[in-house]
Amino acid sequence: MEENSGHISQLIQKFLCGQLTEEEKNQFEAWLQISARNRQLLESFRTATNIEQDLSIVRQLNANKAWEKLKNKNNKSHNKWFIGVAASLLLLSGFFYLWYRQMETQDNSAAILALNVGQDVAPAKSGAILRMPDGKEVLLNNATPKVYDNNKTFVGNGSELIVKSGKQQLVSSLNSLIVPRASFYKITLSDGTKVWVNAQSNLKFPAQFSEYERRVSLEGEAYFEVAHDTKRPFFVESRGGEIKVLGTHFNVFAYHDDIRTTLVEGKVEVRQKENKLELNPGEFASLSNNNLIKGKADILQDLAWHNNEFYFKKETIVNIAHQLSRWYDLDVKFRGNVQLNKEYSGSIQRDVKLSQVLEMLSYVSDLKFEIHGKELIIENKI
Repeated sequence: MEENSGHISQLIQKFLCGQLTEEEKNQFEAWLQISARNRQLLESFRTATNIEQDLSIVRQLNANKAWEKLKNKNNKSHNKWFIGVAASLLLLSGFFYLWYRQMETQDNSAAILALNVGQDVAPAKSGAILRMPDGKEVLLNNATPKVYDNNKTFVGNGSELIVKSGKQQLVSSLNSLIVPRASFYKITLSDGTKVWVNAQSNLKFPAQFSEYERRVSLEGEAYFEVAHDTKRPFFVESRGGEIKVLGTHFNVFAYHDDIRTTLVEGKVEVRQKENKLELNPGEFASLSNNNLIKGKADILQDLAWHNNEFYFKKETIVNIAHQLSRWYDLDVKFRGNVQLNKEYSGSIQRDVKLSQVLEMLSYVSDLKFEIHGKELIIENKI
């Protein structure tokens, strides 16, 4: 039978719980008879005592079915049940992967080259730069709350900036929250709207909104939880497009000309000149080359960064490289004839070192990686 780790991990889980169907029993017995290594794997599960600690490298692999079930369920009580199922499958899939890596050390020893502890790259940290209308810049990285201006409009620390009602500042005067590569940050605007800003992004906002509307501008990526105010709609401008909301949760991806808005809760209207699209929860709108379309969103994938995950689902290595570049402050180069359009899937927490992400990628791909300082080189495995 085909040795698909996702399917085998499900059979192992059901076997350990005594839940195999007759057909699955036959599949499981056939798999056990293939090799002594498979029987050894089963015994390793029976005697494993600290699997969770071993999963620090990889949290999710080959569990698309579990996540599809989770994603398509709307009832929260059902979600909790499916989360438990998904977690079990991911645990088994991860342990299956780790065991096979031990058996194939020689094959994978060259997957990550020129890497030692001194060269490893730490994940992004919370921090940003606040640029005021007069050009003054302050670094938002202190551990304790601090007032950043004489009018006490900006109060915050290295994790979050809170904007007080800035009546001393003109509505037309925009401040900039600049989040560089290898950083992330949270800001609470003067109306109570909360914004989580991803790496390599710039959010422009007034200290005080007008009495008729609330308007900000974004380059990069951010997740919004907009405070409800029926009298003052909230607008997000980005690269020729505009999003209008009254009170909702949504994500905006605008690193380049292809802008994507994903709605989680509430309702938004995405505009591009005379074109308009209204989104319901679970839908996305994409604006590219003056073409505005909408469709069903993959919430897990679109909000992975906000949930502190790398979630690669049928992603090209180019898109994956862009994410690694922003998160770890890297310059990525390709060597040789790497297939740039080939798609890969895999997932891991984002608060891990670069080497751990590359371990996961080397397993799910036919690629190997070299790290030289802040340069990551990607090429095909020999």
